[in-house]
Amino acid sequence: MHAPYRVSMITRAFLLMLCMSLNGLAQFADQDHPRLWLRKSGEAEIQQKIESDPLAAKLHQATLAEADEILDLPTCRYDIPDGRRLLRESRYALNNLMHCSYAWRFTSEEKYLKRAVAELTAACSLKNWNPLHFLDVAEMATAVAIGYDWLYDDLQPAERAMCEKALRDKALRPATRLHKEGVWWSDGRNNWGQVCGSGIALAAIAIQGKDEGLSEPLITKGLDVLVKCEHFYTPDGLYPEGPGYWHYGTNYHVMLLAACKALGYSAHIPPLLEQSGKSMMHLHSPQRVPFNFSDGHAKVSGKSPAQAWIAQHFESPAQANDVRHVLTQALDKNSELKINYRSSPLSILWLPEKVEDNTSLPTHAIFHGEQSVAVFRSRWTPDAEWLAIKGGTPYGGHGHMDVGSFCYDAHRTRWFHDLGSDDYNMPGYFRDKRFSYYRLQNRSHNTLEIGGDLQEPNTDPCPIISSDLESQPASATFDLTGAYANSAKKVTRTASFDSRNGSARIQDTIEAPKGEVIWRVLTDAECEIVGDTVTLRKDDKSITLKRHSKQGSWSIHQAIPPQKIENVNEGFREVRLTVPQKDRIAIDVEISP
Repeated sequence: MHAPYRVSMITRAFLLMLCMSLNGLAQFADQDHPRLWLRKSGEAEIQQKIESDPLAAKLHQATLAEADEILDLPTCRYDIPDGRRLLRESRYALNNLMHCSYAWRFTSEEKYLKRAVAELTAACSLKNWNPLHFLDVAEMATAVAIGYDWLYDDLQPAERAMCEKALRDKALRPATRLHKEGVWWSDGRNNWGQVCGSGIALAAIAIQGKDEGLSEPLITKGLDVLVKCEHFYTPDGLYPEGPGYWHYGTNYHVMLLAACKALGYSAHIPPLLEQSGKSMMHLHSPQRVPFNFSDGHAKVSGKSPAQAWIAQHFESPAQANDVRHVLTQALDKNSELKINYRSSPLSILWLPEKVEDNTSLPTHAIFHGEQSVAVFRSRWTPDAEWLAIKGGTPYGGHGHMDVGSFCYDAHRTRWFHDLGSDDYNMPGYFRDKRFSYYRLQNRSHNTLEIGGDLQEPNTDPCPIISSDLESQPASATFDLTGAYANSAKKVTRTASFDSRNGSARIQDTIEAPKGEVIWRVLTDAECEIVGDTVTLRKDDKSITLKRHSKQGSWSIHQAIPPQKIENVNEGFREVRLTVPQKDRIAIDVEISP
């Protein structure tokens, strides 16, 4: 993470001291079970919510239906199909234990208790939880902690002892050793810090008192890591690893904060979480497809429990109503949205009330920080047009050479795509070979290629240098020079968006390029070039790309990667505008729906 976006050591220490000043962490050992979120004292309130709020009732029934499907499924097993990760099994166990434990708590039907105990037994019987890939340990520890804690009064003494031993030996002891060694994720570099720090702390809270003295330091460490991770949301809420990893990291971040709050312990809740929740509203298109920069995926996305908790905690009307609206959509059997998330029962616990509020969220927004982003939409309706564009940097574990890239939606479909991640198991994907792969290069993103070069992988973040969100059209200008430091003297890109008709305009200025410039977009539409215009068609829908600058010529190419091990990108093609080298190049392309 680049230095300007780190929280200072002084601030971090102060916040941690504030966290620890009100209640001793050892007091968790005196708390009755369940300790994690769903306290006995809160059961009546949740039951009342289910009875009085139709959406809560439907979510409750959906959770029970998921638990019913789990009854006949096999339990988790020791399976590392890629030779590296047990993570799929950890998440499988978490899903099964969260849903079945919830179902037991609210129905008292023995079938759910029996199935949850079977999952606990299977998880605790695994020879280890794969500490070489510690995410696997953190998620399995979370799963077992929830089952142990939520079912505590109904487990046999031997079953409790089994869970306690597994959590101590397979999670808390390995975590203690790693912290002593100065494990990299404890520095708050990426989502690993949130997941590993929180997952282990949740397990420690669950068994404190039966932990052989392991828990208190790990709870403290977990909260310390979260404080270090707060810089992810600076300065105005946008998460640097994209919306997909926002769900992953922020959900764990919130799970630990919410657990501490329910136990009366005042952990630091960063105010920027409210802004971050709003950023997630902007970063999803009218069809709920995210601006999937970094290693994200362009899949229809619902709401994670973190978004419900943020909306409730900060009493944010726009977020509360958005959470409720999307969850309602997801309950529709004909919707692409899915209600199920492995920790989705928490959405019931944290479901915000419906708010009568006439304040509308702005249609346009800009976000600064490590990955600067501008987002525009014509209106907050499903048939709106939408444009999202970023500056930023390829730097970071999930970074792509996507500086200047954008996505565009109209007619209820995505026209210009970010292809997303490739196979994480390809050689050197997170190391020295990362930018040898097509999907991670600027050659596969909706941005520029100058003189045949790749973007600079370690550039400082390329910022938004000016913006006007009030005029028609609205606009934002990015200075992309850092990403092309060896390819041109100066590069700027301005994105304009007209809410009246949903059209967009991408204008680039390149000074002293070292060679020809390729302006590129990736699409899965059929393409036809006629003069200055490219018409893109999907089914009975179409949009156009029109070249207003007189330089360059259009061409269409298949989006074929250079290596056979890479994703073949079936159905995708590149639309290129190639401009010969000149001292100064100006490119002006209009997108019309």
